Amino acid sequence: LGHEEGGVVGDGAARKSILSLKGTERLLEALKTLADDDERTAEHAAAAAAWDARSERDREGTNRPVLVPNLLLLNLDHGAYLLKALTSIRAADLEPALILLPLDAVHQLLQRMRPLLDTAPQIELLAKATIFVLRVHHRAVVANRAMVGLLHEIKAALGARLAHEHSVVGYNVAALGFVGREIEEQSQARLFEDAVIARAEGKGAKDAAGATAELRRKTVARQRLGKGGKR
Repeated sequence: LGHEEGGVVGDGAARKSILSLKGTERLLEALKTLADDDERTAEHAAAAAAWDARSERDREGTNRPVLVPNLLLLNLDHGAYLLKALTSIRAADLEPALILLPLDAVHQLLQRMRPLLDTAPQIELLAKATIFVLRVHHRAVVANRAMVGLLHEIKAALGARLAHEHSVVGYNVAALGFVGREIEEQSQARLFEDAVIARAEGKGAKDAAGATAELRRKTVARQRLGKGGKR
């Protein structure tokens, strides 16, 4: 039994490692696709600028270079494409996948996540990934002077965004509390009205029952008197 349990645990750990490795591969592939697209865009910009600089005579018979959409991006912008790669990794496999990233990929990931910290809806995922990566690679990141400016930007962006989200949550909680109190007051008012109506109806029914009983008593008494008179 112990051997079987150990085998199950071993299979689970191996499966988790494979999923984490696949998550790392997704991130590396996404970063490479984005880097290649940046290079392709830069080449197009250079070619377009060179075409614009030519004289009208030299332009004859040629067309201005056109940037063809990158099908690998699935019609998404760079930020949305990176978020798609991040969200495709299970929450339990995200941190192990980030641990396996090499330092140069970490630098690229932080650079591409930085603009998303301002407005992207998945701020919880982005903040978790950013903080975890910085915690794991803290020494190497701090030692890299090229990343110092980026770190300050990330700190400011995270602080501002989290403060904004905190205020939004506080406002929503206050609004829900107000609505809850309104509903509670209305419920109490309805309960009071129902109780008053029920009491009034119960009293009316009681009075009606008493009147009916009295009428029956008087009828019986008259019948008895009538029989006595005949005798």
